Amino acid sequence: MSAPSKKPRAVLAHGIWGRGGAEAVAAWTLVALRERFDLTLVTRGSFDCEALNALAGTDLSPSDLRVLTLPARSRIGTIEAARFNRALATLGRAYDLRVSLSGVRRWNAPALHLLSARDWHPALAGQTGPRAKILRRVIDGPALGPRPDDTVIANSRWLAAASAPLCPGRVRVISPPVALAAVPGPIRDWATRREDVLIFGRIAPEKRIERAIAIVAHARAQGFRGRLVIAGPDGPPDYMARIRALIAGQNWIERLPPQSGAAKTALLGLLRYGLNCCEVEAFGIATAEMAASGMIPLVPRGTGQDEIVSAPDCRFSDEAEAARRLLALSRDAGLQSRLSAALRANVTRFAPARFTAALATAAADHLSADPTPQPEFSHDLSPA
Repeated sequence: MSAPSKKPRAVLAHGIWGRGGAEAVAAWTLVALRERFDLTLVTRGSFDCEALNALAGTDLSPSDLRVLTLPARSRIGTIEAARFNRALATLGRAYDLRVSLSGVRRWNAPALHLLSARDWHPALAGQTGPRAKILRRVIDGPALGPRPDDTVIANSRWLAAASAPLCPGRVRVISPPVALAAVPGPIRDWATRREDVLIFGRIAPEKRIERAIAIVAHARAQGFRGRLVIAGPDGPPDYMARIRALIAGQNWIERLPPQSGAAKTALLGLLRYGLNCCEVEAFGIATAEMAASGMIPLVPRGTGQDEIVSAPDCRFSDEAEAARRLLALSRDAGLQSRLSAALRANVTRFAPARFTAALATAAADHLSADPTPQPEFSHDLSPA
């Protein structure tokens, strides 16, 4: 009798595990690949199965994978990021499948890269000044873009279109998994929800929290009766100081800590409206979660959130229009009912089962492709 065949080996990389949308997608990627592959996760730290399951709605177990944590040797983040990338270029050769869980990594071999935001490349993030170029050369070497034989997966058509000019191969689109989109059964009765607005997720400059505060303030000045609830982890200290100053003394603004698990579900079932002012949002998992819970999110036009929120009544171009949209929505019970039902029906296509199936197919397609010979990658910092 022949010995049973071993699973192919996959190595997956994610630097520091935060508690945001990119980590939720990374968690579901592990779920998608654990049956077929022997998984090894390489990280710089903060990987926690229990916390990740609470965030993403997954059922990961420590037995599903091996975790290789590269201990820090320096307190300087740039140096540690460069060392992490150099380690991947060496480690990757021993595996059948290499996966970058957020952004593009250098593996010195064909790899699968998941893009979750425009900042995967400095040219898209607007970081093209001399300092950004020096940092890029230190961390990533002279070439950041993927190889022709890599598989690149964007989380939205919006991000795929922006990234395509920097990718020599095909860019596939796989929508992120939204656990709440797969939850069956009734949602909280609309009449019992509070007439309040929710900002949900990381408190960071690109999220434009100050703009959201101004929008609700303008709507309230015109007669909107709801309050503003801001829930999410703290961002950069200087930005948090600015937001705290705007909140101080405003009894119509409530600040909550990060929410996950049952607490998150309860919060999303408590309020009526959501607001996301990020103008570079590649997808918007928090927005999709709000829609899946029956809330009505308002979003800027022209971002990846358009693929979640298609109704014109939920899109805005500036603060004045957003305030008008919010006020008009609060005064039209029929519109509220129609939008809530339509949004919830639309996000069912983001159920995790669809993501895991599509990701597994992409991995199989990647392995079946003939690799294109590429030169070895080197962190040579001499002028290109």
